[in-house]
Amino acid sequence: MKGELILFNRLDVPVLKGLKIISNIYKFKLTPINTNKISYTFSSQENKQTWKTWHRRFGHVSYKGLKKLHNDKLLDGFMVDINILIPDCTSCIKVKQSVKLYANQSENICTNKGEIIHMDLWGKYNVMSINGHQYYLVLVDNAMRYVTIYFLKGKHEAAQQIKNYLTHLHACGINTHAIRIDQGTEFINKDLQEWCYAKGMEIQMMAPYSPSQNGIAEHMNRILVELARMMINAAKLPEFLWEPAVMHAAYIQNCTYTIAIQNKTPYQAWHGTKPNVSHLREFGVPIWILLQGQNIAWKILPKSKWCAYLGYNDANKSVLYYNAETRKILIL
Repeated sequence: MKGELILFNRLDVPVLKGLKIISNIYKFKLTPINTNKISYTFSSQENKQTWKTWHRRFGHVSYKGLKKLHNDKLLDGFMVDINILIPDCTSCIKVKQSVKLYANQSENICTNKGEIIHMDLWGKYNVMSINGHQYYLVLVDNAMRYVTIYFLKGKHEAAQQIKNYLTHLHACGINTHAIRIDQGTEFINKDLQEWCYAKGMEIQMMAPYSPSQNGIAEHMNRILVELARMMINAAKLPEFLWEPAVMHAAYIQNCTYTIAIQNKTPYQAWHGTKPNVSHLREFGVPIWILLQGQNIAWKILPKSKWCAYLGYNDANKSVLYYNAETRKILIL
């Protein structure tokens, strides 16, 4: 049966009706009447959401950052109802509270993408992730603040992932002049050093017990863990889902405002296009997945199964979700 789409004006009066012809395309017949007296504007975009809804969709990033994104129009699809006041978030107060650190000397900011890459390793986490990982490697571009994450089963995998990442940058025409790391053995080893020097790259090592010298990567690690903790607790999901939570936090962070770059997000600075966040949903919200293939339910049994939304894969435009019955992360 063909679908029907009815459009309403601001007074909730139906003014236009169309029939579905193919896929998601609807056919309307328009006849202008009294065009000098009245006009209508129609939009297919999602309805405006409250600040609270977007705060949750962005993994509980600060309201200040969300307002900056909205006021400077740094995102597409970011529809906010500004007439509704911004509420307090008790979850953020409980999870994000910390001691304010002393101000450090400002970092030297590059202007070219890929010139300096800040790196830091997080772990070992006592709860193994759903994919068997206990570490992750965070890489932050100095100029664009773009974040890339690699999950590891052991520290020994870090050097190879770094080489893979830098090789990918070079294949894309992005020249890397230096990497900034601490003096952990996962970074300071003969294999990685010889590889970097052969490529003409400098290795900038910070002094022992001086994490502020690599503050960009250290600060990003804190943000990602903080957001991941917030999302898992808010959604009441198992702790072993920390890996997709960290990945989703990194995805969100690339689409949010950072004071280090002006008038654009890290995503736009890195890719050259403004990100569209109309698809963004709160981490862990329930979604219903239609059973297909061998999983089709028989007779009068339910045709859909409840799962938890875990994020969005921008590369292939797919949704990640968690099936609690099978304890697996799947792609839709």
